[in-house]
Amino acid sequence: MENHAPEGATCRIMIALTIACAALASGTARAQTPVATPSPAATATPSGDTHPETGGFDPSKLTPEQRQALQLAIIKTSQNPVGNIAVVPFQSNFNYGYGPYTRFQYLLNVQPVIPIMLSQQWSLVARTIIPIISQPSSASPPVCALPSGCPSTFGLSNVQEQLFFGPKTKPGALIWAAGPIFQFPTATPSSLGSPKWAVGPDAVALVMPGKWVMGALVAQLWSFAGPPAPSNVNSFLVQPFVNYNLKEGWAVSTAPVMTSNAALPGTKWTVPLGGGVSKTFKAGDQLMQLSALYYTNVARPLAAPQTTLRVNWSLLWPVKRGIDIQQLLQEAQ
Repeated sequence: MENHAPEGATCRIMIALTIACAALASGTARAQTPVATPSPAATATPSGDTHPETGGFDPSKLTPEQRQALQLAIIKTSQNPVGNIAVVPFQSNFNYGYGPYTRFQYLLNVQPVIPIMLSQQWSLVARTIIPIISQPSSASPPVCALPSGCPSTFGLSNVQEQLFFGPKTKPGALIWAAGPIFQFPTATPSSLGSPKWAVGPDAVALVMPGKWVMGALVAQLWSFAGPPAPSNVNSFLVQPFVNYNLKEGWAVSTAPVMTSNAALPGTKWTVPLGGGVSKTFKAGDQLMQLSALYYTNVARPLAAPQTTLRVNWSLLWPVKRGIDIQQLLQEAQ
């Protein structure tokens, strides 16, 4: 889970995203100095009809300094798990040293994130996690030495749906959201996941001072239906995340996924340490983000890898709303 991510679930950040994308698309060069005060040219004209998708404001009126500030705003939004931006991440996890025979496992998480405005004060962010896995064999090396070998098992694991309800927050305030998480017995073949139905709470909280985005996501799952065997689901997840944004769309990041599985014998916690870098850019008209992070598990059960290389490619679609340029640029500083 990453995540994949500015002022989550607020109308102001929707404003930032609209103008940031329009500004980046115009191709004007960006300056390298911070925004001090908005220029008169950046004043919105609510009565204008030329650019209805941006509330009547002409994005070409942005100064280079304002373009740089708005680029930072949209990058910070992409780092907010409950930001007002639609994101479709393709998270590739290359897991090395998995299981008792230290084999290779590949896990692709497709995690579309869809924000929905419920009212002027509340929003809903829905994140679906679709895991596609190539699972190495659990057979011993002598068995794998036979002509039949030990092929990996490829298929779909258990799909999860996370819902986050969050209020509108003031600039600089704590951003938070909470809701339920559901896990469905979709594993195909069944060996790639639990046959149990599970549900529980999830929550996220973060702050975004300056160039930083810092927070944590937590979730707990308990099974409530399914066959008597195997063991019931009782798993906990906490994912702290820290992003420091540099120039030209680059950022230094860490987002380790720490889990506890009460059903496992012996060590129940998986605790990774590490981090990496990310880059937000445009390819044609499409805004996207690419990141690479490397983690070592300092604590792990046998059913966890020793190390993980996580490569995440995300497609970003900002949510369009009307704008208040003066307030937007103040918040982007």
